[in-house]
Amino acid sequence: MSQPFSARLKASTAIIHDEVEHTTFMVDLMEGRLDSRAYALLLKQYEVIYAVLESQSRTFADDPVFAPFHDVNLFRSERIAADLAALGGEDLPVMPSATAYADHLAGLERPEQVIAHHYTRYLGDLSGGQAIGALMGRHYSLPVETLTMWDFTALGKTKPYKDSYRRLLDEVAATGGDEQIVIDETMEAFRLNGALLVDLTEATELRAVPVA
Repeated sequence: MSQPFSARLKASTAIIHDEVEHTTFMVDLMEGRLDSRAYALLLKQYEVIYAVLESQSRTFADDPVFAPFHDVNLFRSERIAADLAALGGEDLPVMPSATAYADHLAGLERPEQVIAHHYTRYLGDLSGGQAIGALMGRHYSLPVETLTMWDFTALGKTKPYKDSYRRLLDEVAATGGDEQIVIDETMEAFRLNGALLVDLTEATELRAVPVA
């Protein structure tokens, strides 16, 4: 019996996903070697990326392939802006890779491509992203009002939502979507995110300090 598409998508992108997760910036940030400014710098990049992703989600909201994925309760843009304001990070620079990422998102023409980025960002936020929120508070003593990006209480319990999301992925072909386009574009999403994290590594490499 063949694997469901959600499992094949995860398996097909597992290597690049792991590589991106272990980029120096993310490792240093998650292990407490950086500071609140580094976290704010990450959010600044997300501000431009999520704004375009959510615009595309609205654009494709009535498309039969993408429509099942459209959920405004997932949107993070307003929360990111509020978190940045609470951190005093509104004037931080936008990395060239973040601009390239946003430009790529703006140019998407197929619903399957939007699904790929939707999956990469939001399912990631609902999974490993929850650890980011917890560790930022622990390592850098950040108050809850700077961490609202990671609050998904409007969705209810996280695991059932993620399970439901994976079932939507399994139905992409049934709605007329092309699974291979989703796989290919998910690889591109991880590549773009990896390039962003390399930029952030270079921007913060002199700030990292050993953890006792």
